[in-house]
Amino acid sequence: MSEFLSHHHWLYTEVGSGSNVEDGLVALSWQDAFIRHIMTINDHPSDKSSQAKGIIHFYRLNYPTILLGPKDTRLKALPEGIAYLNKQGYATHLRAHGGLAVVSDPGIINVSFIINLKEFPLSIDEGYEQMIQWLKEALSTLGLNVESYEVPDSYCPGTYDIVIQQQKIGGIAQRRFKDGVAVAAYISVTGNQKERSEIIRQFYQTSEADSQYPNVNPDVMSNINDFLDQSISVEKFKQLLLNTVQQQTKLTRLPDPGEALEILYQKMYQKTLDRNYPLQINK
Repeated sequence: MSEFLSHHHWLYTEVGSGSNVEDGLVALSWQDAFIRHIMTINDHPSDKSSQAKGIIHFYRLNYPTILLGPKDTRLKALPEGIAYLNKQGYATHLRAHGGLAVVSDPGIINVSFIINLKEFPLSIDEGYEQMIQWLKEALSTLGLNVESYEVPDSYCPGTYDIVIQQQKIGGIAQRRFKDGVAVAAYISVTGNQKERSEIIRQFYQTSEADSQYPNVNPDVMSNINDFLDQSISVEKFKQLLLNTVQQQTKLTRLPDPGEALEILYQKMYQKTLDRNYPLQINK
């Protein structure tokens, strides 16, 4: 049992999922809103004696999307790279967390947990490790062993890449605001991972990336389904993650946003638009 998971009453939501070109902006804005809202949830006087609350946020972008990282804004020929991605049929949005570009499409699920650090302190490394532990527990039920280390020639490589049988299936990023933290993972469940990798490889070539950026090798990345005799859907994998939580603690849907949260979301959405506008990638 995970002490971290069992410590919290988890509220889960899928806001930001959909098939519209701008859904990536919506999902990222909700995540930024939740990082701020989680402190309000846990500071409510009527809840002082109750279990600490955390938010689990899933989103799935059915419109193929490239989420660029802050480091990508320094690419020498970024406008040409974005034009290439748009020509391939991808929406392009800039996220505030993570360093480099990742793909999000119907075969990939994005999941984050958002907590108040006053309720359960986590260092940056511990935040990543808790996400890995959650994935380990969930995927062990499918007979899969999750490891975590950097796969340098993958897209968006990092110390806590999510690895099965020496193949990267996803990555983790983290965003903090005061006492709120969101630890976010993208996980490739199904689809053509080599094609995704090739798109990112060509994006960096077109953007005239130097040695600070990965030389993406499509052969080092896979999907969960590549290791299973019987494939699972993204929806079933999401349910597997929720079941892992529900076996250890209380899990309920996040209530519909009240006025305060809706106002906060609209503020974060405007910030997301402002972040994207200078690069003209809000398409």
